[in-house]
Amino acid sequence: MGKKKVVVLLRHSPLGSVKGSEGLRHSVGLTLAHNEVTAVLMGLAVWLATPLAPELISGGEVKKHIDMLVLLKARVLVERESLEEHGIDPLRLLPGPEVVSHEDVIATLTEAEAVIPF
Repeated sequence: MGKKKVVVLLRHSPLGSVKGSEGLRHSVGLTLAHNEVTAVLMGLAVWLATPLAPELISGGEVKKHIDMLVLLKARVLVERESLEEHGIDPLRLLPGPEVVSHEDVIATLTEAEAVIPF
């Protein structure tokens, strides 16, 4: 039996909240089961893919979760249109996340067997 395709959809700002950090942490945890995990960052959550100092933004740890997802061969997708909307240069992103179009995000969500929104 193949792996279950699971998408964790992150949409909220990392500022003043641990919601994004927790979504990424859950993504790491989901890799422990027989899952093919993809974390999708869109809207204000695209800021999670940039270098952030959790102590300065009153948010949780982000980089170690993204690094671990990449190490575990999970995908971390960042919606290009959200980057453009928030004026974020893709060259400023942490190593590992993949910039994709809105259409690619929709395809990923459609192909998923489970979508967990954060």
